[in-house]
Amino acid sequence: MTKTTKGGILLLGAGAALLLNQLGLIPGNIFLLLLSFKFCLAYVLLGGRSEYGSVGFLIPGLVLLAIGGFATLQSRQIIGESAPGFFFLGLGLSFLGVFLLHTFWFRELDHGERFWPLYPAGGLMMFGILLTLQDIWKRDFPLQALNYFWAAALLVAGLWLILESRKKKVNS
Repeated sequence: MTKTTKGGILLLGAGAALLLNQLGLIPGNIFLLLLSFKFCLAYVLLGGRSEYGSVGFLIPGLVLLAIGGFATLQSRQIIGESAPGFFFLGLGLSFLGVFLLHTFWFRELDHGERFWPLYPAGGLMMFGILLTLQDIWKRDFPLQALNYFWAAALLVAGLWLILESRKKKVNS
């Protein structure tokens, strides 16, 4: 089966799921989970780890899985008041999944191409943890302080990148 045929089959499946959702035959959270499954299936069918570019199917697949899972937990009233924290934790876990399932295995890539999913994963999960702790402890963290934290983190990361590039230049 060619990639074009596989792509056509995936589009037919996505269109059918969308039509069923529009007709009210499947609820929104189930639609998101079905769409997530289709993107993950496309990732597997169109190359998976054999091609770095197939990550373009895995990312929306895992992000939609996180959003669909969150919507399901919320509709069943499992997560309660900590909903915003769980939402960001789920998104962070989806990027961690992209790293563990895909980019980690490409050892020939440079640091940025291989480890990029860890940066959004870390930021989203840290924000989710802060929001969850705020809900659990019933205290307002000074979220304005995060603005200074992000500025400091960007300054430190920029300085580190400059020093690393100079170190590589000296060694070569």
